[in-house]
Amino acid sequence: MLVTPDDARGLVHVTWVAAAELDDTLLERLVGDVTGTTDGVRVVRACRTCGSDRHGQPRVVREPGAAHVFVSLARSRGRAVVAVTDVGDVGVDVEEAGPAAPNDLVDWVRAESLVKATGHGLTIDPASLDVDRRTLDLPAPDGCVAAVTVLTGRPLDVTTR
Repeated sequence: MLVTPDDARGLVHVTWVAAAELDDTLLERLVGDVTGTTDGVRVVRACRTCGSDRHGQPRVVREPGAAHVFVSLARSRGRAVVAVTDVGDVGVDVEEAGPAAPNDLVDWVRAESLVKATGHGLTIDPASLDVDRRTLDLPAPDGCVAAVTVLTGRPLDVTTR
């Protein structure tokens, strides 16, 4: 189960899959893997800019009284990464880096993971955001660079599969 005391380290579950496999059914299953059940789990979207339910930050809807769970996803060149946590809003990003990741690309994935966590996406300058957060670089497949941001002041641990 996900629920942890407020002073405990938070946990982010990160899963790498082929981008072609990633859909809402898989997101719901990954939430179920972490929470112990998929009963009543749905993934919905609402674009912060236009209100469309066809794109935008994914949100997990669960049965009334169930703990909040947050999910984010990113795709690059046939790979996808999903982050699931109960700690707070989450954003994840991955980019193809070639043989060596330049510092500006590492900074970019960190910044994009932040604006995905806040739900702004690329509509806002990440430097303008003043929120409690933890950003961690993720182990990524060869040739990729990835980061995850959770809107929390708590320290984080990451499990990867």
